[in-house]
Amino acid sequence: MINSDFKNEVENANKGVYSNEERYNIIQKWMKLRTDDMNFVIDTVLAKAKSDNNPIYQHINTEKIGVFGHSMGGAASVWLGRARNDVSAVVNIDAPFFSELVYNKSDDNFMASSKAYTTPLFNIYSDDVWIQLDRTPVYVANKLNNKQFEGAYTTHLKGAKHLSLTDLSLFSPILTYIIQGGKAEIDKYYCIETENELILKFFDFELKGIGHFTPEETY
Repeated sequence: MINSDFKNEVENANKGVYSNEERYNIIQKWMKLRTDDMNFVIDTVLAKAKSDNNPIYQHINTEKIGVFGHSMGGAASVWLGRARNDVSAVVNIDAPFFSELVYNKSDDNFMASSKAYTTPLFNIYSDDVWIQLDRTPVYVANKLNNKQFEGAYTTHLKGAKHLSLTDLSLFSPILTYIIQGGKAEIDKYYCIETENELILKFFDFELKGIGHFTPEETY
C-alpha cells in the first residue's frame, strides 16, 4: 500500500495547503528518498560489475549509463542526470524538473535554475502535463523556451493521460480509469509501443552511437 504520510502530502500539495516554501522543502524530501534509492542501485551494480563473476554483471557496460522514470521517477532521473557525472542519458516521462527548481524567498515563488543541463535528455509528455508547462509553478523549469535545456528532445503524446505512459493502462484499464479520472483518447497499445520505441532509439543513439534520433514533436 502507498505510504499514508506521502499520500497525505501529495493530496495537501494538490489542494494548496502548503506555502511555496513548505512545498519546496517537501519536494526535496521526496526527491532525496528516490535519488538515494537510485544511487544505491547504480553504485551496487557498478561495484558488482568489478568484483562479481556472475555473467549478468559482466555484460554491463559501466561507461554507458542511462536512467529513466515516470512521474516522480522521471523527476528523480533528471536529478541524477544533474548530480552524477557517470549518467550519460536521461528520459523524463511526464515529470517536473524538481532538480532545476529554485525557491525564491524574496517573492515567495519558484524559478528555474540558471545552470545549464548538459546530460542528453528526452522528455515525453501526456496531455495532463503538457498543459501545465506554461501555467503551473513547479513546471517552470520545464518550459520549452528554457535556454538551459536547449539540446533536449521533447515529444507530446497527444490524447494520452498521465497513466497512459505506464503499463498500468494495459493490465488494469479499470484501475487506470479510476486513478486518473477518465479514459485517455489515445489508443493504449499505440501509446506504449510508440513510447517504448522512442526510448530505445534514444538510448541506442546516445549510449551506443547507433542510428539517429529525430523524434516528432507530436504523436
